[in-house]
Amino acid sequence: MAFEIPSHFNESFTTNVELLLQEKSSPLEAGVVVQSYQGEAAQVVKQFGEVEFQTKAARNSDTLFSEIEHKQRWVFPTDYTLALPVDKEDELRMLNSPVSPYAEAMRAAWARKTTNVIIDAALGTAKTGENGGTNTAFDTSNQQIASGSAGMTVAKLRTAREKLKAAHVDMSEPMHIAMTAKQYTDLLEQTEVTSSDFNTVKALVQGDVSDFLGFRFHHTEELGVDGSNDRRCFAWAQSGIVLGFWNRLETRIGERADKEYLTQVFMRGTMGAARTQEPKVVEILCTES
Repeated sequence: MAFEIPSHFNESFTTNVELLLQEKSSPLEAGVVVQSYQGEAAQVVKQFGEVEFQTKAARNSDTLFSEIEHKQRWVFPTDYTLALPVDKEDELRMLNSPVSPYAEAMRAAWARKTTNVIIDAALGTAKTGENGGTNTAFDTSNQQIASGSAGMTVAKLRTAREKLKAAHVDMSEPMHIAMTAKQYTDLLEQTEVTSSDFNTVKALVQGDVSDFLGFRFHHTEELGVDGSNDRRCFAWAQSGIVLGFWNRLETRIGERADKEYLTQVFMRGTMGAARTQEPKVVEILCTES
């Protein structure tokens, strides 16, 4: 007798995935603004340029109007899918398990994808203009800290904080840093002998604390490198990146008649992200050797 797919498998598997997502979501998601959207695109923020007072030339003169620049920042959705075949009956039974390796693998894949979407938004090209038709590249001239042939240093963290503050970013909102394990080691090695910061950095590396110099640290190994092979870490204000979901993960389990009736586990989700303002994200290049 053929093994039939119980109707509760889809519900149980979906519940297991959702629980895993709650426990093990993207390490960067907690540091951004998360929104829900509908439609082909979403306007995440309106931006207005600076204006200046004019000197009054004479009494009872005509009103002189000034101009103010209007900009919009947009986030566009991308659909993502993942399908896995289940060939054997014993593997199919595992889908109903709360420790299903399929749920673990697919949860991890969604978390990585979310992390990469956030990273791409932070350091990539933003969509601006009336309908998002203008590309705004990351401002490497003002928002980038050179590697200086060094890894992560306390001086770089202080410079990142200085850049954010000098740009009039509200420093009372949460500030974040994304970096790999290598940069944690860099900080520990730099402060090990003489710095009074050593105990705090040591606790940061060990996971006992997550904050240093006003930043909350987020570990991810998904950060890329530039053309000089320097790691592209970055600091940001929480309001500086928006992650939008058009559709959270949906799960379907069913037979594929066109694939000799094997069982397919299918997931899909729709999301996008955007950097809201240039001064709210600072790239920190770090040499790795």
